[in-house]
Amino acid sequence: MTSAATTYDEELIGLLTDLVSIQSFSGKEGDVQTWIANWFERQGMEAILEEADGGLKNVVVTVEGNGHGPALWIGGHCDTVGIASNWTKAPHAPVIADNRLYGLGAMDMKGGLAAAMLTVRALHSARDRWAGKVIFAALADEEAWSRGANAFVRTERGIDAAIMCEPHFHDVVIGAMGKINIRVDVTGRSAHGSRPEEGVNAVIEAARLLVAIDAMERFRHPEFGAATHCVLNVSSGDGRYEIRVPDQTAFVINWHFMPGETVEGTLEALRELADSLGSAASFLITVGEPRYESFLLDRQNSFIRQFSESYRTVLGKEPDLRFGRGVSDANIFMGRAGIPTLLFGPDGANMHSGDEWVDLDQLHLARTVYLDFARRFLTSNHESQ
Repeated sequence: MTSAATTYDEELIGLLTDLVSIQSFSGKEGDVQTWIANWFERQGMEAILEEADGGLKNVVVTVEGNGHGPALWIGGHCDTVGIASNWTKAPHAPVIADNRLYGLGAMDMKGGLAAAMLTVRALHSARDRWAGKVIFAALADEEAWSRGANAFVRTERGIDAAIMCEPHFHDVVIGAMGKINIRVDVTGRSAHGSRPEEGVNAVIEAARLLVAIDAMERFRHPEFGAATHCVLNVSSGDGRYEIRVPDQTAFVINWHFMPGETVEGTLEALRELADSLGSAASFLITVGEPRYESFLLDRQNSFIRQFSESYRTVLGKEPDLRFGRGVSDANIFMGRAGIPTLLFGPDGANMHSGDEWVDLDQLHLARTVYLDFARRFLTSNHESQ
């Protein structure tokens, strides 16, 4: 358990409790987003519900400082996964025990959102003391298709740095693997099953390609090694019993890749591999959503250096700057839109499982880091104007 907060802020705990109490499964975040927008309106800030893909919304709040300066983004997703079968507590009736707040989404990532919301309010109250602007967003659908993040980055907002308030407290993530879903449609030629030599069996040709893919020598990042891939499913035919050579097969591969690899390069390599088989079948290789580009920030980036100063000031130690092997909306922000993004927020346990909880000491400390960094990032620029 992290030790820091001597007394808890009842408003921060209450805000998190309210957020966790509202169901917000992916694609069904409307109630919590309306609640967040209304909360900001009550604090005297305009909250806009921006359109996202599939009829979803993002809550966006912009606070202008005193004059020209950088743009800082802070926030994250407001959706949660579904309810796992091993909950022993009510997922949407938060309870506190042993410095932990239990509830679905408490760790991933309504704790970070609550801390960010109060950080933005504090900056709004002191907006004459800093320059530039702060943008908060509660994004939809991160746990599924990242439709909220993809819609958000289509608008150019001039963001210079972004803190995604994901549950990474001791491991501040400054880079991550990319991930795509690759679909391969294999077309052969049908024939009677008693004369297989007259056809081209799409299942067998798909299997040949799968074996070749498994034997591929993947790109190795000099620091992080090679990424992985996993065949998710293989399908053929329509389930009917027929004595014929199957002429259609498809399979999907979940493909991770490192900085230094690209989606286009991956597709080119796979197409060349398919061609090298000399198969009589044809292979159509495509990429479907969700799609996450890999990214990696330079540890000497001024944003990372300033954040590290705030982390060190508040926590008394250097941040452990890590490369993440999972994906998040940060891959959309940095990998796709080029917005320098790191992941930092209060941690806990049982993410995507029963009895999820967030560490309340870390919740308070994260808010202190957010505010210290925001003031440092925005005020230092203001003073240099």
